[in-house]
Amino acid sequence: MARPAKKVALDQLVKVLDRVPIVSSVKSDLTGLRALLYNRRPPRIAALGLPSSGRSSLLRALIERSAGQQAFHAEHGRWVHIEHLGAKVDWIELDVDDPSARSQWEAALDERKPDLVLITVEPKTMDNAEAVLGRCQSLIRSIPDTERPLRVFPLLTHSDLIGRGPQDVESVRRELAEKLRAASVRSDPARAVSAISGRGLGGLSEAIVLALPQEARLEAARSLTRARQARIRIGNEIVQACTAVSVTVGVTPIPFSDMVVLGPLQAMMVSSLAYLSGRTWGRKTVTEWLASLGVVGAIGMGLRFSAQTIAKFVPGAGNAVSAGVAGAGTTAMGQSAIKYFLRD
Repeated sequence: MARPAKKVALDQLVKVLDRVPIVSSVKSDLTGLRALLYNRRPPRIAALGLPSSGRSSLLRALIERSAGQQAFHAEHGRWVHIEHLGAKVDWIELDVDDPSARSQWEAALDERKPDLVLITVEPKTMDNAEAVLGRCQSLIRSIPDTERPLRVFPLLTHSDLIGRGPQDVESVRRELAEKLRAASVRSDPARAVSAISGRGLGGLSEAIVLALPQEARLEAARSLTRARQARIRIGNEIVQACTAVSVTVGVTPIPFSDMVVLGPLQAMMVSSLAYLSGRTWGRKTVTEWLASLGVVGAIGMGLRFSAQTIAKFVPGAGNAVSAGVAGAGTTAMGQSAIKYFLRD
């Protein structure tokens, strides 16, 4: 009889906590945190276009860590899981002028659906770009509808080969935009990019991360080396969610619960931020981060735990003090990790 009684008491406690705004809001924070961290997966990107339109070189430029590394190769017409120096991407290149393109596309969709689609057009093929865009649009329409609208990014590749200056590039980009409208392609605005010079790749990387579902954003931000602001934005989301959970733990009137729960929570937060930056979470990384805190910072973290535990022995206001200390401590630790791993 003791077990059912405890279960009933726990259910009643949950119902009471749900009525407290600061506690009930944690559920949404935990849902987002779970999607970002525990349900994470590589982004699924489809690249449609003509052969030699720069798709593989574009992907290499987006995820490349350093020059001189062995290049990877993406097969055409089928999904390929690419792991390259810590980057993880599910990628498919489809040649829309291939007679078997339709059957390849249908087989690929049976395996998995893309999170977004890139349409690559190079300047020398602008004369027949409308026909190419029409084939791309036909394939895109066959993708089953999902809860999240599919984003399509038209890209003018090899833009460094256009004319002598930015005005010439903008002129061709506007021409591509007109052909997109003529082919009735619903998409984001056309972008001029170059895998050689890196033109437009920063903005494209940021846009790709924002366009992805929640569970694919962390791996995408880690993989796309130029998505600097996206990594900081996701890092702040992780810190905010962990802070909300810390405040809830601080509210609970159980001495020493902070050390049992907050320690692992904050370790998970910092390790997630290190992973997001592309670093591995090992002894060397931990030592470097702790060294960046300095003696004052390390002592401060220890004092926060002590203050939280002592405050819980104080009737009434003690829990509020503990919650405030827990939240402030987690935020300070998270922002320190963001500064070290993502900003510097």
